[in-house]
Amino acid sequence: MALEKLLSIAKKVRDKVKISFEFVDMGGGLGVSYKPEDKELDLALFSEEVLSLFKSRIDEYNLGEPFFCVEPGRYLVCDASILLTAVNTVKVTPFKKFVGIDAGFNTLVRPTMYGSYHQVLVANNLDAPEKETYDVVGPICESGDALAKDRRLPKIQEGDLLAVLNAGAYGYAMSSQYNARPRAAEVLVKKGTYTLVREREQLDDLVSGQRMAK
Repeated sequence: MALEKLLSIAKKVRDKVKISFEFVDMGGGLGVSYKPEDKELDLALFSEEVLSLFKSRIDEYNLGEPFFCVEPGRYLVCDASILLTAVNTVKVTPFKKFVGIDAGFNTLVRPTMYGSYHQVLVANNLDAPEKETYDVVGPICESGDALAKDRRLPKIQEGDLLAVLNAGAYGYAMSSQYNARPRAAEVLVKKGTYTLVREREQLDDLVSGQRMAK
């Protein structure tokens, strides 16, 4: 386990330079279930096993009483946000079926940058059976602007709304105005009510702060 290696290194450092540790930071982050078949992290079991090992090695290596830290990262906010995007094109070729949406990798860059998987649902037709295989692509003039490839989904038509799950981590923070596209709005949904918490950018925002040179 990484923690065991970390504490072993801490012991070697302590023995060599004769210092004590105020805290031990295990780093991060904790696992996130992106795919429907992914097993969710059992946080209670994880904590029990990690803390048990931590206490055991701290005593064995005589490292004192350092504070234990872990950086949860995406785990805290990943499932707190859903990207809603509208279908504006359905294109059928002899080889593939494409669904064009109004959100590009300027809105959610992780699939393009990392090849990350995000579950896609047809928000206005959640109970429909998955009958078709699509590539879900954005409007940016880049071949890499694909949100999902070879994804089994219900039959989709123009005007449908797609819900892209687990968009809370590195979603808005990594979004951009690339390709002259304003950033999306953010809406907080709580107990059946909703509040606009971040306004959609306008075209004027693309040049705000710029000045003409004299």
